[in-house]
Amino acid sequence: MSKTVADIIAINGGIAQFQKLDYGMDEADWRASSGSNSAYGVGLWEGKPGEVEFPAMPYDEACWIIEGQVALIDEQGGRKEFGAGQGYILPKGFAGRWITISEAKKFYVTLE
Repeated sequence: MSKTVADIIAINGGIAQFQKLDYGMDEADWRASSGSNSAYGVGLWEGKPGEVEFPAMPYDEACWIIEGQVALIDEQGGRKEFGAGQGYILPKGFAGRWITISEAKKFYVTLE
């Protein structure tokens, strides 16, 4: 059976409630879709200034910063910052620290 416009999922936080995350920061996540067996995910994330350590990522994550500024620090102390209008791909296995420098929003796609 072919797909119709009814199968199109709008990607904006206005059609569902953001889920408050509990990683030690003031942040929320809204997942628009995930594939069978959660092989991929698409969503919006927003957070206030803060930072958190995270273990090795179990998937690749492509991100686009919509607002604000964030930084990623690897386990060796290397640091990269990204601001509104910039994107990045965080590879599976990356572990380190996430810092929300200023209130931020990002669009993301995860791929296992």
